[in-house]
Amino acid sequence: METASTARRLTGRRATTGIAALAAFTLALTACGGGSFAGGADDDADGAEDRAFRLGLVAPTTGVASLEGSSLVSGAELGIEAVNADGGVLGHPIELVVVDDKSDAATSTQVTQQLIRQNDVDYVLGTIAGDTSVAAGSVAAEAGVPFSTVVNGSVEFCSPHFWPFGASERMMVEDLVPLMIEQYGPRVGLVGNDYIFPHTYHAVASEIIAENGGEVVAEEYSPLGTADWQPVIGKLENADPDWILTAVVGGDAVSFMTQADQFGLLTDRGVTGTTSQQEFYGALGPILEGRTTVLQYSDQTPGADNEAFVTAYREEHGDNGSISAIAATAYEAVRFIAAAVNAAGSYEADAISEQMSTIRLDGLLGELGFREDNHYVSSNMVLVQIDEGGVYSTVEVLDPIDDTTARSCS
Repeated sequence: METASTARRLTGRRATTGIAALAAFTLALTACGGGSFAGGADDDADGAEDRAFRLGLVAPTTGVASLEGSSLVSGAELGIEAVNADGGVLGHPIELVVVDDKSDAATSTQVTQQLIRQNDVDYVLGTIAGDTSVAAGSVAAEAGVPFSTVVNGSVEFCSPHFWPFGASERMMVEDLVPLMIEQYGPRVGLVGNDYIFPHTYHAVASEIIAENGGEVVAEEYSPLGTADWQPVIGKLENADPDWILTAVVGGDAVSFMTQADQFGLLTDRGVTGTTSQQEFYGALGPILEGRTTVLQYSDQTPGADNEAFVTAYREEHGDNGSISAIAATAYEAVRFIAAAVNAAGSYEADAISEQMSTIRLDGLLGELGFREDNHYVSSNMVLVQIDEGGVYSTVEVLDPIDDTTARSCS
């Protein structure tokens, strides 16, 4: 499935209050090379392009991760709308092409090739699962096209043009694990889907659990698309953990949590992790209420930037549910990429990537930026409590974690 548009530019359609407010804000942005976000680059700058900037978005709008995929599309579209309302990049709009990879790595390879070879995109953004991200990233790297992800977790891949906006595993659990041990106890059960991200997530978590005097008493995995979680739930119950850390994603997150609740696994036990994401509240509701987690974004965090984004998002989508971290990160990713293009004065991959580690964008995720060596992102993380009605209340905005994990991106 493919859709192409000029990202819902305001010309010829309703000028929403939210988008107008977003365009009006002057967000703090600095680039060591002197680039700026507001107003874009000089039209006469060397290397300026005389056409729209084409952004390819790989998103699982169908399949097991379609909930996250829909959030990815919504956030990216709103980010493009805000950028275009503020003058676009190098004086031109961003044009969006969306393709569905169905949460399948082989399909991700095919649709990313299509974006690059047929649609001639300048930048690729997406997708959700680790294996599909590696597939898309490998195609982009071979073609020399910049590529970014927004989903949490490290991708087993890097290149000079790869810039992942999602929080790394260490960012997700470094503050969360000690809080859960203090609140519930040292015995921890780990559960996840059986692919790259959950194993990496739990490996990092296990280190931090041990460092804080905890013990992993069970570690269970099940394939994506698992319908019957009862065998896994039984093993976790037998291990008698004080609390459970989940790395279950997509529709499986709903299945696991629903069955875990039905079979009594969650009674008098803590549970946190990926199953606490905003996308899942609509299906899980009371099962999540009263629980805490750490996310890259909460729509309840005070601040003018966030208030404008929330207003625009709700006007666009017409619901009052909690806005997902994936949507907010996709929105900021688009703005960040636009800032890098404006600073570069060119659509060329080398010029854009040269700017990516110099940009600092102050917005929904705090001060957003990248390390030059390993390309890990730096952003705020937010400790939230999930309240009645799906309100993800901000308990504390946590200091950014500088993930120095070594990896070669050259």
